[in-house]
Formats: sequence, C-alpha cells, structure tokens
Amino acid sequence: YELLAEDPEYYTPELLISWGILPTQIIEVGAGEDYQRAQWGTPWVSNPIEGVDGTAPIYVSIKSVASNDGDVGKLKAVLTVKGDGMLNVPCHHDIPVGRYVISLTFSNEGYSKDVDNCFTIIVK
Repeated sequence: YELLAEDPEYYTPELLISWGILPTQIIEVGAGEDYQRAQWGTPWVSNPIEGVDGTAPIYVSIKSVASNDGDVGKLKAVLTVKGDGMLNVPCHHDIPVGRYVISLTFSNEGYSKDVDNCFTIIVK
C-alpha cells in the first residue's frame, strides 16, 4: 500500500474497510462514556448485597421502591433482582430522572428478613 497524507481524517472507516482493515468497533466522535452500553443494550446492574447468611436457597424480592422526585411505577415495571440481591435495570427505559430508594426482602423456608433502604438508584 502506498503511504497517504498525514491528515488522520483521510483514513475514514470506509477507506480502511476497502483496504481489508476491518475495525472491531467504530465509535462516533462525541458519543460519550456510555456509547458501548447503549450500542449493545447492556443493562445497568448493582453490586450484590453482602452479609446475608442463611440456609440455601435464599430468595430475594423487591419489598418497596420509594422516590420523592421520580416515577416509582415506571421503575418497578422494569426493575428486577437476582438471587444475590443484584439489581438490574435495562439500558433502554423511560424512567424519569430521580433518586429511587429500594428495600428488599430475603427469605428461605420458614424465615424472612426485610432490609430497608439498602440500595439507591439515581437516574440521570
């Protein structure tokens, strides 16, 4: 291949592909820090909750969602929780901006424990 001008804008994705140089990913200029998450639809997940002991299996459910400035119903419609207390919110949603406080219930055969206000989700 012959060397081209020093101008980096000359090396467009289309030109590179025509030469057989296939990019693994083309990121748009100014796409932002969450570009890849939006591109692949990767959900937002929390850390698992720590310090929960008991006889397996331990089941986790959402006890309540509270907010002073958001729409609790919209968050409840898409929020899920895994067995280790890890919360999951889809990447693409219509949850209004706000601060949401989550309470969980942990239970196993014959016993349950509520953990109030253990997570805060901030939607920007």
